[in-house]
Amino acid sequence: MQSTYFIQKIDSNASMNLIHNRLNFKFTISPKISGRLEIRNRIFYGEQVKQISDFGKAINQYNGILNLSHLWINEKSFVAHSVIDRMLLQYADEKWDIKIGRQRINWGINNIWNPNDIFNAYNFLDFDYEERPGNDAIRIQRNLNNSSALELAYKPGKYKDDHTVAFLYKINKWKYDFQFLGGMYQTDYVVGGGWAGNIKEAGFKGELSYFIPKRNTLETSDTFSISIMADQTFKNDWYVSLAGLYNSNPTNAFVSSGSFYNSNLSAKNLFPFRYNFYATVLKTISPIKSFNFSFIYSPEKNTVILVPVYAWNVATNFDLDFTAQSFFSEQNNTYQNLITEIYIRGRWSF
Repeated sequence: MQSTYFIQKIDSNASMNLIHNRLNFKFTISPKISGRLEIRNRIFYGEQVKQISDFGKAINQYNGILNLSHLWINEKSFVAHSVIDRMLLQYADEKWDIKIGRQRINWGINNIWNPNDIFNAYNFLDFDYEERPGNDAIRIQRNLNNSSALELAYKPGKYKDDHTVAFLYKINKWKYDFQFLGGMYQTDYVVGGGWAGNIKEAGFKGELSYFIPKRNTLETSDTFSISIMADQTFKNDWYVSLAGLYNSNPTNAFVSSGSFYNSNLSAKNLFPFRYNFYATVLKTISPIKSFNFSFIYSPEKNTVILVPVYAWNVATNFDLDFTAQSFFSEQNNTYQNLITEIYIRGRWSF
């Protein structure tokens, strides 16, 4: 993937190249016991690497117990990094599904912002990580009947306030899927829930979480986060999606530079502002080509992010896509382009 960014004027550009390789392995021990091992290897080089302070250390961080990553090369303008982001054993039968090891615990419902994703929230601007982050955890799922299930998950941490343990109850009622969760999320107690269904032909989803600090201090406060989403596919292969996010305790600390690789996200802080809105329109041009335009807006400093994407399935096992991410905001009493990043990515699957 070739990327170039510039601020206001294109002649201020700086480039970076990324060679990204992923190896996925599956093995079966018995009809009910299986395992997975997935390795992510990346090589970054170029001017952008040099301009982002401690770039190698920034992408080599993980708060879990096991350090399964390695910086092969960490120079100012050249970084080579590998990480095992899936390594698990799984037992599954008709009623039980038990996983232990590094895995993704996906409790989110919406496509963009997921307040229920308390184990491994992700940055939706990081489009080159479709698999999304995982964590070292134990997950136990029990199917109660055809319309309900119960889950318990535990993610240990290095320190006292890094642990996350919670339950999730799912049920289908009135043609809607509902879920309820509760537990301890690092320094907070958390309760929440979500739903997914339809209003006529449109999909309608939502999720919310309420975080209560275990210890009350002048620097802590309750946090309420809710996201709602609606989407629909129309005739002639048009798809439209709308979403909104409210966070009662925003940070308002928005840093566009290096946002693509920002992993400092959590279910409490999915986006830095109180009110956030998202819209996307996708048009399938042909079975192998599509165009997608996304728009993110927050009233805080009238922040806008524009994300056009053109995707082309060149061959059965080769894809090519063009993506731009352009950030705008009010700064020093003027409205300006903070940064524009352009990506050209080719992907070969084997």
